Amino acid sequence: MNNQQREQIQNFILSDDNAEQMVKEAENIAENMINKVSTSQLRNIYGAIKKLEMSHYDEKVYRQLVLIKPKLTYMRGRSKKDQKLYYENLEQIFGAAIDAVKKDDDTTFQRFCQFIEAILAYHKVYGDK
Repeated sequence: MNNQQREQIQNFILSDDNAEQMVKEAENIAENMINKVSTSQLRNIYGAIKKLEMSHYDEKVYRQLVLIKPKLTYMRGRSKKDQKLYYENLEQIFGAAIDAVKKDDDTTFQRFCQFIEAILAYHKVYGDK
């Protein structure tokens, strides 16, 4: 992932202005960048995010969100050799999105959750079966 893609992902989290672009990028990510990531692995991460989303957003939730990044690194490390690139892309995409979430701003956290949910939805169409 290059700097322009990273900035674009972070912009989705920081601004309400581009929901249509966010949806298109989520589809592109699912189709091209993480299509070899297993559904169960992606749902594990999504499940952790969903639990956080159901809680009142505070410093504790933010801390747990940031701690998802090492989980992504662990998933990459455990992946098969031919799938490492896809897991690395997943780690970079989710990492960029997590980095955009502000500790004291529930709105950025909600946008983050929407972005991840959109990726998961398209992954169901384009990812493993």
